Amino acid sequence: MLKFGMIESITTQAAQRATTLTGKLIDTIGTRPSGSAASRQTADALKLEAESFADRAWTEDFEVHPKAFLGWIRILVILYVTAVILLWFQIYWLAAFLTTLGLVIMAAQFFLYRELLDRFFPKETGRNVLAVIEPVGEVKGQLLISGHHDSSFVFNFFANRPELYPARVMGGLGIYGLLLVVSWGLTIWQLAAGAAFSWNWLVTAVFSVLFLWAVQLWWFASPDATPGAGDNLASSAAAWEALRLLAAQKANGQGLQHLRLIAASWDAEEAGLRGARAWVHGQNSHVELPTWNLNLECLYNVDDLFLLTSDINGSVKLSEALSGRCQRLLVENGRSVDLHPIAFLTGGTDAAELAKGGAQATTFMGMLWSNDERGSVYHTPADTLDAVSEEALAVSIELALKLAADLDAELSVE
Repeated sequence: MLKFGMIESITTQAAQRATTLTGKLIDTIGTRPSGSAASRQTADALKLEAESFADRAWTEDFEVHPKAFLGWIRILVILYVTAVILLWFQIYWLAAFLTTLGLVIMAAQFFLYRELLDRFFPKETGRNVLAVIEPVGEVKGQLLISGHHDSSFVFNFFANRPELYPARVMGGLGIYGLLLVVSWGLTIWQLAAGAAFSWNWLVTAVFSVLFLWAVQLWWFASPDATPGAGDNLASSAAAWEALRLLAAQKANGQGLQHLRLIAASWDAEEAGLRGARAWVHGQNSHVELPTWNLNLECLYNVDDLFLLTSDINGSVKLSEALSGRCQRLLVENGRSVDLHPIAFLTGGTDAAELAKGGAQATTFMGMLWSNDERGSVYHTPADTLDAVSEEALAVSIELALKLAADLDAELSVE
């Protein structure tokens, strides 16, 4: 195996290759919305790239409804309007029911990433791509180094006046929540008093005016996609380079002994992690083996690197054992990174689907990621190649190599 002292220069060169590959794919294919022809074309290009060094590379197609993931936002706006109209007519119980329905839809579709609305939106074909290096001996476990190649829709609230993002989103959702509470309060009043609330006109007038704030959620996302260099094509390219280096080690007689190494690039991460979910529930996942997943995301800034310990708005626990192991390996090379749970309302990463499938999983991320502050190019048209930190790519590749060696050594003494 490579000595740790040799890795830095090798991973620097690998990061340069990852950058070149990312730029080439963006220049030739362009933006890649989940489940689009461009996203499938990118998967095919990554497969072709991997065929030159991997033991095997393949693609897997799956059904996806990309516009469903954010579809709940406009549904909430429609339900808000409907509920206010019902308040004018003093039909409080129906207003309460519809606003509660909206809350259930939001919780299922976004808080928990369930597929509640998917069947009601147009169907597309997503395409994952995977490549594998088999160990020299018996397979006792597998490590997935993953990214995703689809690019997100532009989030208008990040692209325009991002400093107002918390007020726009929290304010809009807060007004909706207030309408829900008031609708239930008026319903209870009407049932108890046998009559409508005498100041109904004032309450309804207030919510009619507040609609001007809530309605802006309708334009939360643009129909246009980002270039998606940092989120997240460069991470897929980094996973490919880690596999390339381990393939070279195997060719030189220094291959992994018992650890299968898989590089995976998922489609439809931006549509609610549907690509990773499709693989976990598919026939080729082999999650019955001891499985680890180092998921790479948003490698914009080497100084902002951290590891996730929870996912999908805090609803999924990631592996503290794996994130701690990664932290230790980085510290051994003089780089300190923190472990963080995911912040509520910031979404999720593909590591969540692997964790739910039984793998030890964590996400290695290189940007500020909270409700108050995120990377300045995240989900905007500025997510171009020059926003990606080549040093962060090198660190992620280095971590993948060290983690593979560490896990293989553990499997070899079992």
